Amino acid sequence: MAASDGATQSDLRRAISTAYYAVFHFCLTAAADMVCGSGSRSTPRYSLVYRSVDHKTLSGLCGQLSQTKPQNVAIMPADGLGSVADFARVTANLQRQRILADYDPSQSFSEAEAKLTISEARQAINWFGSSSDEQKEAFLTMLLFRQR
Repeated sequence: MAASDGATQSDLRRAISTAYYAVFHFCLTAAADMVCGSGSRSTPRYSLVYRSVDHKTLSGLCGQLSQTKPQNVAIMPADGLGSVADFARVTANLQRQRILADYDPSQSFSEAEAKLTISEARQAINWFGSSSDEQKEAFLTMLLFRQR
């Protein structure tokens, strides 16, 4: 509905929130696939790994990695963070937008903002996909084993 004329604020808020959640669940799937394998998606072990990551953990890691020169990075790939840093930067922004959309009644959104947010979520997933295996594994390992 966000892409059509006449979208309500509720439609736009939902679109922005859903864009973030698409990236959030993409991360959970990638992490659980790395640990358990995609063939194990219906197992309790897979569910346990999938559910082990929360929004605060993802936000903290993305905030740290999106800095110009990330400090105290537990695992730095030999070729640097590459597109994973772009993924982290956009994901951190998507979460901020989701919080505004879900919890700030004084915030208004335009159709253009909702479309941009959806586009950014797609781009973030593409950036992650274009990263090296070492970069992906470093990000997912830090995500799964980040101190809470």
